[in-house]
Amino acid sequence: MTITESIKFDKLKEENQELKNQLDEKDKEIVKLKEEQLYKEDFKKMITTSYSSKGHTNIESWELKDNSLYDKLPSKEDI
Repeated sequence: MTITESIKFDKLKEENQELKNQLDEKDKEIVKLKEEQLYKEDFKKMITTSYSSKGHTNIESWELKDNSLYDKLPSKEDI
């Protein structure tokens, strides 16, 4: 291997390592985001019925099954 090839090879190895480090950081970010993600199974359906002289009305809403999941979510200020 010539000196020029050796220099190019070393530079490529260095760039490769930098890219691997960046990929590792992105992987860590993905893991963190997956921990914060909510799924439909995390919610329970709540139906409220209100009665009046004109009839009744059903109102559907959703509530977290486990409120500790809410605490893990980032706020707008964190972003």
